[in-house]
Amino acid sequence: MPLPYPLVVPLVMHGSAAAVALTALVQRGFERPALLMLAFLLATAESLVCAFWGRLLHPAIITPLVLVAVAMFLFLWPPVPTDAAPFLLPFVVGSIGAKSNIRTSATATAASAVFLLFAAANHRLIEPVVYMLFFLVFGWSIGLILQLQQQLLLQVRQTQTSLAEQAAGEERRRIAREVHDVVAHSLSITLLHLTGARRALQEDRDVDDAVAGLLDAERLGRQAMADIRRTVGLLDADPAHGHKLAPGQGVADIRALVDDFAQAGVAVDYRVKGDLGTVSALVGLGLYRVAQESLANIAKHAPNARAVLRLQIAKGCAELTVDNGTPDLPPNPNDTTGSGVAGMRQRVELLGGELSAGPVPQGWSVRAAIPLDQGAAPAPLFQAGKSARAHGGR
Repeated sequence: MPLPYPLVVPLVMHGSAAAVALTALVQRGFERPALLMLAFLLATAESLVCAFWGRLLHPAIITPLVLVAVAMFLFLWPPVPTDAAPFLLPFVVGSIGAKSNIRTSATATAASAVFLLFAAANHRLIEPVVYMLFFLVFGWSIGLILQLQQQLLLQVRQTQTSLAEQAAGEERRRIAREVHDVVAHSLSITLLHLTGARRALQEDRDVDDAVAGLLDAERLGRQAMADIRRTVGLLDADPAHGHKLAPGQGVADIRALVDDFAQAGVAVDYRVKGDLGTVSALVGLGLYRVAQESLANIAKHAPNARAVLRLQIAKGCAELTVDNGTPDLPPNPNDTTGSGVAGMRQRVELLGGELSAGPVPQGWSVRAAIPLDQGAAPAPLFQAGKSARAHGGR
């Protein structure tokens, strides 16, 4: 059958049809055995083809074959009580209904009904024709129900496959976002330290400063490797076995993040207002990543700019703002994916918050607002007129 039915369905359907055909043959008393065998072969043609060649006959072929077989049983021999021959028709229309479109199966059912009425009009049926028509429609209905059920099962499987692919895509994006955040931050500060060490050797001939810069770069490199290993380990954890993806950094670690950038030569004015203890681990990780990516962008695009990082916890919402004083820096032409700002925005939106990034009169600004209660509706990001949101990234 075109639809992938369980093996038991065609076995029961074809086996039952063959049993009915054999019963009709026996009811004729084996008179004219050659014609009886021909009628039996016509009635079971699809079952035989399916059994020996593994193929199915087209409804336009199987319907006339079965009608001819039933006509032979009814018109070449005298009518018999409780004749099994007409019951071949409900099986054939049920089989067609289970594997073909409704127009094809309805045509086969209508042709079978017309044949039964013709046979009744010629006194070839002992049982009332209404009785036979009921079983005909019943067989067709069973076929339609089987097809509908199988289609629904296929839709469920396709939905499950689609959800699995979507989950895999989300996992890949999550891994990319985490690795990007860790690597971009570490490389930005490491490059600043290496640049400072090179200048100390080239311009000032100061070996001590150069060594200090290289030591800081080495420390950050080791820290980056540890962060990547931790991130991969968390992403590989199996929640089904009780391993929870507990975030590492939080709002309390933003101070150390600012110190790292300050040691690399990026001046950052960090201001905190509110109780950091009210910030959950997930929200804290989101705020940390936004601050990390924003400062990394400043180190990359405007290393000499002075940054202001403000974190305010109030009214059930955490607001983080990162500004630098370099006016209207253009986006990086090499950043074709916008993964930095896009990743920040996706992370914030997953936490029910909002993010804005773009130029302002004083320079460039990144602003994020995340509700502390993850079950609450997102809080308004900023007051109207304070800034126009720019959804481009650099």
